[in-house]
Amino acid sequence: MKPMISSLSALAAIAVFATPYASALSCAQQAADLQNRQVKAQEIADARLTLVEDVEAAGDAWENAEAMRNFGAEEAAEADITKVTYETLKADLMATEKTLQSSVLSLNQEVAAYNAKCVRN
Repeated sequence: MKPMISSLSALAAIAVFATPYASALSCAQQAADLQNRQVKAQEIADARLTLVEDVEAAGDAWENAEAMRNFGAEEAAEADITKVTYETLKADLMATEKTLQSSVLSLNQEVAAYNAKCVRN
């Protein structure tokens, strides 16, 4: 039962710390903040799409270089270089994806807080 109490305490602490920020801002300020955060999230999404294309191109280049690996030392070195490029771009894509998901999750929570406070039915 103790882990449940600890989990509930942690959730309550998050709610206590998150609520003052949302309630301290006026609805107009919250709306402006949400729009800015939406723009930033869209920029991250656009960067992610660009990275997807770059990763696909680097993957294709690596596959082509791998096919030539056994023809000589130069080709093997080229295959190694293209693999490093592909792996680096793939890591960048994964980091961007994680940032995007975190940003959107936070944005969705702030939208819910805004809706609860400022939107009247």
